[in-house]
Amino acid sequence: MLFDYHIHSEFSPDSRSTLKDICTQAQKIGLAEIAITDHYDIDYQNSRIVFNIDREKYLATLEDLQQEYAGRLRIKKGLELGLQPHIIDQCTEYVGDFFDFVIGSFHTIQKKDLYTGEFFRGYSQWEAYREYLKDVLYCVQNFRHFSVVGHLDVIRRYGNFPEVPDLTEDRDCVDLLEEIFNILIGQGKGIEVNTSGYYIGNGDDPMPSRSILRLYLEKGGEILTTGSDSHGIEQMGYKFRETHQLLRDLGYRYLTTFEKNEPIFHKI
Repeated sequence: MLFDYHIHSEFSPDSRSTLKDICTQAQKIGLAEIAITDHYDIDYQNSRIVFNIDREKYLATLEDLQQEYAGRLRIKKGLELGLQPHIIDQCTEYVGDFFDFVIGSFHTIQKKDLYTGEFFRGYSQWEAYREYLKDVLYCVQNFRHFSVVGHLDVIRRYGNFPEVPDLTEDRDCVDLLEEIFNILIGQGKGIEVNTSGYYIGNGDDPMPSRSILRLYLEKGGEILTTGSDSHGIEQMGYKFRETHQLLRDLGYRYLTTFEKNEPIFHKI
């Protein structure tokens, strides 16, 4: 079965997909279940875009959608939450227990935007990668209201470097990744396999890379979701079947969906 657990709709200002079109496309390409995961990213360091959601309106709309498609498509109430160390209390209050599934993502580090490249100024490439992972580590140590960490090595997408090495090529990064995985596994949380990652580097890996996925498995990680990170319906389900085969080859046996933030395991 195919599950797309990272989809953006009209509730995200950077998406061009209506909820109706998303559901139609999900049925067309054979998705059994989807999670709508629109952006809530407060103190995002770009004044030209605001990632803020009226929670009550969002949830009510998704609940109406669930009723409309009952018996035809499973739809979960999700959220992509932009995490930063200084907003953890606000994120905790916003998320509460309202959602089935929450992606903890990192788009801003040290109050500097990754997309524009501002964060990278003053750091070497590996220094930037390590500083990014330190913020991820801090947040997973101090925040509990999420299901999975989204696109864990997204830092590789930015910085405009001539080479895009795997994070596992640096011993300090590996140590940080292992700390992150130990916390996630101990708390019963997981990571996302984000298929937009195939657009990075050699085009052979999702996010995180197969090397990081291998490390997660070696540490005992089991909770994985698949997400296209779609901002347009044509991206939905992108390379899911190839990703399932990759995960099987690595030794994974299950994918997860979520219900009220509790993982449900499905054999790959």
